[in-house]
Amino acid sequence: MSALAEAKAAFTIADAWHRLGLPGQPSKSCRSPFRDDRSPSFSVFDNGTRWHDHADGTGGDVIDLVATALNISLSNAARWLLEQSNARTSRRDWPRARRATQANPKPAVAHKPLLLPTMDKGTISELTQLRRQRGFQHFGGLQILLDRAQLRFATMRDGAEEVRCWVITDDSRRNAQARRLDGLPWQGLPGKPKAKTLPGSEAAWPIGASRIHESDTVLFCEGTPDLLAAATLAAFELQEPWETVCMIGAGLSIPEDALSLFEGKTVFLFVHNDQPGIEAARRWHGQLTEAGATVTALCSDSEGRDLNDALTAGEPILIA
Repeated sequence: MSALAEAKAAFTIADAWHRLGLPGQPSKSCRSPFRDDRSPSFSVFDNGTRWHDHADGTGGDVIDLVATALNISLSNAARWLLEQSNARTSRRDWPRARRATQANPKPAVAHKPLLLPTMDKGTISELTQLRRQRGFQHFGGLQILLDRAQLRFATMRDGAEEVRCWVITDDSRRNAQARRLDGLPWQGLPGKPKAKTLPGSEAAWPIGASRIHESDTVLFCEGTPDLLAAATLAAFELQEPWETVCMIGAGLSIPEDALSLFEGKTVFLFVHNDQPGIEAARRWHGQLTEAGATVTALCSDSEGRDLNDALTAGEPILIA
C-alpha cells in the first residue's frame, strides 16, 4: 500500500473535518461547512470515506474535502494529508480552513444554474412502465403532472451507460430530481442512491411550489415517488384545481421565499411513518402553519409506510 493510500485509510472525513476546524459535525445529514447552509444538504457516508453536497453536486473523498476547504489543488491536498498523517503536532498547530471572516476570503461564487437534460413527455410504453413500477391503477395523476410539466422523461448517462429516467421539476427551474425508469439505483453515484438531484439544484426548494398560486388546495409530501402518488390520489378523489408539492429530503426545511407562497392555502401533509418522516412532518407543519396555511397531516397506521405504499396497498386515504 502506498503512503498516500495509508494516509487515506488512516484519515476519515471526520478526522480531516475536525483537524481543519470546519464548523458543525459531519454526518449522513448535516450542514455544509463551506457555505451558509440553513437546511442540511450535506452528507458524509460510506463509513466516513465519502461526502456529497446535494445543493451543488460536489463531493468525493477526504482529499477532495481538503482541497475544497483549503482552496488548493488535489496534489497539494494529498501532500497536506501525508503531512498530517506523519505529524505529531498538537491541535493548536493544525492548519485551519479558510473562513469568510478572514482578511482574504475566497471570492463568492455565483449559484450554478440548474443543469437539466433534454427532456420529453415519454412514450405510452414508458408511462405504462412508470405506472406499473409505482403500483398505480390508472394514469390520471401522471397525465396531469405531464400536462403541468412537472413530470418529464429523459435519457441520462449513468457511469458508462445511457438510461431512461423520469424527472420531477417545476417551472421555477430551481430544483430537479431524476430516478431511473428501470427502478435501479444510480450505479455511477457514490452510495448508489435511487434518486439523483441534478447539478445546480437548490435542494430545499419544494418542487411544485411555483404553481400553488393557481390553487387553494396543496398536497404536500416527502420525495418524488410520493408526489406521483399524491397526484394519482387527487386525480381520483378531488376536483381540480389542486397542486402537488414535494420536498426531496426529510432533513430539509422549507426556505423563507417558498413559505410565503403557502399563506392562506389548505395543505394536506402526507407523512412517512418512520422517525425521520415524522420529524420532518412536524417541522414542515410548524413552518407552514406559521406561514398562514391550514395544515392537515395524514399518516398511514402501518409503520414504515409512505403515501405510495399506502396507496398501492389499498389503504383508505381521505383528503377531502
